Amino acid sequence: MGFYTSISKYYQYIFPFNPVQVDFIRRSLSENKNQSLLDIGCGTGSLSFELSGLFRKVTAIDLDEAMLKAANRKFHESIKKPLFQQLDMLNIQKEYGPNAFDAVVCFGNTLVHLKGPDQILDFFHQSRSVLKKDGKLLFQIINYDRIIDQQINGLPTIENDNIKFIRNYHYHDNRNIVDFETILTIKETDEKIENTIQLYPLRKFEINELLSKAGFSKNLFYRNFKREALNENSIPLIVESC
Repeated sequence: MGFYTSISKYYQYIFPFNPVQVDFIRRSLSENKNQSLLDIGCGTGSLSFELSGLFRKVTAIDLDEAMLKAANRKFHESIKKPLFQQLDMLNIQKEYGPNAFDAVVCFGNTLVHLKGPDQILDFFHQSRSVLKKDGKLLFQIINYDRIIDQQINGLPTIENDNIKFIRNYHYHDNRNIVDFETILTIKETDEKIENTIQLYPLRKFEINELLSKAGFSKNLFYRNFKREALNENSIPLIVESC
């Protein structure tokens, strides 16, 4: 069982809907409800659903079937909902063609699941292609400059009445890879779900270089969705590109 499949039943407790993300997206775009958005790595769809009430069309993709099933169950009675599709983020150009979206959104540290700079550059190229002329690419990852330079071994534990989610990082300098180890405890049953996946620790200077190669000319970096400036102690890294 894959990492996201194993936690799909509890995803809404681990990463509940964050309304500040919606405000960030709205401020990044013009005040025009006749817009189309692509939400990549949509998980169980909470953000996608909120966006579908604000914009003309929201397409939401994820690679994990269990996540998408949970999303469709959650919103099956909604009058308006996103179009959920199971799709690899490296196939968006083939699937949607040029000039399809006003924004491509990729939150939740999804980008670093790609296997290194070549795949990330490919994704940036494809994003540029599916975006309209003045479209925006909006994405969020962990600030890996902080993880590596300060030798950080983990992220703050997420805990609430339903779950406890421990997140540890182990950086391998010789391979430039991060082992992301998680322990999810379900409080009602005391069940523990443990996983390890490898992530590519994408640094800020690489982001600038790769976005430039892909044709993005303006890249803004933030430390949170309130648009505060990125600094060396920021945990997330958020980018707005056009």
